[in-house]
Amino acid sequence: MIFLDEVKSRVLSGAGFGFFQTMFMAFALLVPTMYFSSLDISIVVYAFLLSIGDVFSFIMKPILGALTDRHGERRFLLFGGLAFIFCLFLVGQTTDIFLITIFKIISGVASALVFVTIIIYSLRYVKDEPENKIGIFNGLSNLGWIVGLLIPGMFVDSFGISPAFYLILVVGIIWVVFMFKFARKYESGESAKPSFAFVKRIWKFILLKTMDLAMFSAFIFFFTRYALKDLGLPGSTVSFIVIAEVLLFSGTNFLIGRVSNRRIRKYWLPLAIILHLGAATAMVFGTEISHYYIVGMLIGAAGGFVDIWMYSHISENFGYLEKGKVLGTLGWSHDLSTIIGAQVPILFIAFGFGTFTALYVFPVIMAITYIFMKLFKRRGYSGYYSYL
Repeated sequence: MIFLDEVKSRVLSGAGFGFFQTMFMAFALLVPTMYFSSLDISIVVYAFLLSIGDVFSFIMKPILGALTDRHGERRFLLFGGLAFIFCLFLVGQTTDIFLITIFKIISGVASALVFVTIIIYSLRYVKDEPENKIGIFNGLSNLGWIVGLLIPGMFVDSFGISPAFYLILVVGIIWVVFMFKFARKYESGESAKPSFAFVKRIWKFILLKTMDLAMFSAFIFFFTRYALKDLGLPGSTVSFIVIAEVLLFSGTNFLIGRVSNRRIRKYWLPLAIILHLGAATAMVFGTEISHYYIVGMLIGAAGGFVDIWMYSHISENFGYLEKGKVLGTLGWSHDLSTIIGAQVPILFIAFGFGTFTALYVFPVIMAITYIFMKLFKRRGYSGYYSYL
């Protein structure tokens, strides 16, 4: 029997771990992005460096998820956190593209694995009426993005790019010590097997979350470059625009987590698709800074609706002994979204289209997936489509 205090403790402590993790994910997005821009590398190499680590973490996540089902999450949190912080720090200590690529691969893999481990740790025992717990975890943990996005822009403007990597090292050590002290232990004794068989059960979640996150990734990667190199905006302004996205994401999680239930949950995915289409339109036709704030806010709200819809269904339909396998495999969406978010705009540029026109691709694929799922439901394939 899983006691309520165990569920609550994991959700709250996991939210604390997640706060630091999202803060460092923001550091890992903005600080290297600003550093790469200062190296005056080509846009193709730029996109490659941003996404290379996700290729390798993609392979590891299902295996990691299965291992947490057997051994618990604590040791993976600590090892991954240390590898992430030290390799991210080392990225800023060289201008050699080969060494940067190696450090980016290791830091990217470690970051991705720690991120998915925190989700498994926090939501493993969440089962009945999950929306509120998911909203609390997502809302609190993602507030770390605000700190992580605010500090680099102001810090780099004041002290330059190189000292920002030392800030990452110091705060990162504090984060790992925090996890060492508060992460709860878990042992199941179950045999650990890779979770590839779960793909057929959660393919729709992987695809939908990939497209949702690809909107965010493409916006961050290419708006940051566009704002710094073409518009001449300071790094702090870029940070404030992305902070608007995070505030709407966290706020949507809190609010929708409190009011959502199985009956009204079916509306969240269509609403998220509409919001993403609005964000793409605002970005393509936007000419003022206020338009870019609107883009970030629409993307953030859409992500909140998707997460409440998705994690609620997973919590209700999978047992705690298999949560690692399920959520580990679902973690593919984070790797795929970074790769797709970096490469699809490059493809559009190659064919002579505008960079931000590519943003329409992601909600269109989400809409097609949603329609496909509805058609399966109408033809009698109930089961995993019953929540629509």
